[in-house]
Formats: sequence, structure tokens, C-alpha cells
Amino acid sequence: MVTNINASFSPEHIRFLAYIRAVGTGPKGNRPLTKEETKDAFSLIIERRIPDTLISAFLLGWRVQGESEEELSGCVEYLAQKLIPNLSEGIEIGYPQDGKTKFPFLMLKAAELLGDLKVHAAYDLPMGPKYGVTSDQLEFSAPNLILHHRRDLLAGLSDLSDLRNDIGIRTAFNTLEKVHFLAPVALIGMHHAPYFDLYATLYAPYYKRLFILQGQEGTPEILKKTKYKLVENGEVTTHHIDPEEFGIVPIAAKEEMDLETMRSLLNTPDENLTKMIQLNAAFIGFAAGKYQTVEEGMVCLQD
Repeated sequence: MVTNINASFSPEHIRFLAYIRAVGTGPKGNRPLTKEETKDAFSLIIERRIPDTLISAFLLGWRVQGESEEELSGCVEYLAQKLIPNLSEGIEIGYPQDGKTKFPFLMLKAAELLGDLKVHAAYDLPMGPKYGVTSDQLEFSAPNLILHHRRDLLAGLSDLSDLRNDIGIRTAFNTLEKVHFLAPVALIGMHHAPYFDLYATLYAPYYKRLFILQGQEGTPEILKKTKYKLVENGEVTTHHIDPEEFGIVPIAAKEEMDLETMRSLLNTPDENLTKMIQLNAAFIGFAAGKYQTVEEGMVCLQD
């Protein structure tokens, strides 16, 4: 007698198995999910309505197949609906959730110089594959800097941290958790040029102004000449900012750095690093509309 195993599964379980088959059957059987299917799959994952084994299978299969822009937009749409912001002012700094390994969080230090501007950022457990230092470990204390633990924003997203670390490789979440819709303006970072257009498509609809920077360690931080794109009112413009134009020596930041070294750098910066912090503060202020230009910000911060 053959038992129908599916008979004991919940409707959600059966539905999710179909999504695993779509991304994990193989080259001949795979297909992209529709936007609605992706939103449904993502909701089942975030709400933990299916077992961790199925979540792992789906994320690995999806990563190997490659996530489409439509699939990712469905996930971002779901997150935007769940992460309903209660904030109508300030600026969000969108950091990767795998932390930093080669330089401290310069823009969060820069927030100290912008006392009347609220600066928001999210953090969680150290995440793979880098398992770097997280922003809360550096104990920033500026009253205008608000660090949000992701458990307080969307518990289901934070609860996946241990499972993702068990998987041990990058998944779609590394792309999808750049920002958390905490303010009307955001800065996000990226490594590779194709992500300029992808992030503009995914995130710009949810912000008045979105700045996408090819910054240090995939963050929006400026340590050397940095390319960035501004998305505003449906238009995308490309720009560069170069520390050398402000008399600042670029910082290579190629060697790994432990937590204590990061703390020491931030607590006792030399003259060049102090100016680099000011430049990052001026850029944040410019992005948020506090200054008309980065140059104006530098003049104000150095007075």
C-alpha cells in the first residue's frame, strides 16, 4: 500500500514544495517564479510557516538558479508592506548585515557631527559570509543616531539569522536587506556595477531620494574616489565624489581589522581620518537636504 505523503502536509507546505521544484529541479525543469509567487514564498519564510529544511532547500536552489529582478521586486514589496515606517524625517544608512571587517562604520561616526539630523541604521547578529563587526558593537552614543535592532522592525527577518549562518553562504537575503524603509531618504552601498540599476529598480519607489554608492566594503561609505547614482523623481543621475578634491588622502582599507582596532581609530582619529569623517558627514547632510552641496557641508563642518 502506497501512502500519499502529501496528504499530511498543510496547504502552505504543499505550495512551498512547488516553489522549491520551480527553482531546484535542474536546468530543464527550473522556471522563474512570478512576482506573486515570490511574495507568497517570502511570506511563508519570514512567518516561519514551513520547516527550516524547506527554507534552506529553497534559498540554496534559488541562489544557484539566480534570482530575477521580478522575483526580488516581489520580496521587496512584501518587506515594504511589513516594515511600515513610523518615521517621516531624517536619513537611513543602508548597511549590509554581514558587518565590517576592514574599517569601522565611518558614516555612523559622522552622524555625531550632524546633531539636528536624525540618522537611522539597522543591525542584527553578525552574518555570513563575512561575520564582521556590527554597528552596535562599536557603542555609538550620538543622540541623533538611532540604531534599530531588526527584531524590533520585523522579528521574522531577524529570526532567520541563525538559519542563514548555518547555511553559510550568501542568499537572496544579502541582496534584499540593504534598507529597512526607516526614513524618506536613504544611502545604500554596493560592490559591483550591475547592482546600480538593480537597486534603483528595487528600492527607489519607496524613497524620495535614493543614493547608491560603490563604497568601501559594499557600504555607502567614502574612503576614496567613489561613484554614486542619485534616483529622484524617477530620474537617475551619475556622479563621483573624490576625497582628494577636499585635500584628503584616500584610505585603502585592505587589511582585516579587529573590533578593538576599529574602536581605537574612531576614538582617536588622526587629522586625515578626521577630515574623512567630516566628508562623510557632509555627504550625509547633502543627501538629506541639510546642505545644498557637499562643499557647503564641508565648510560648515570645518568652521
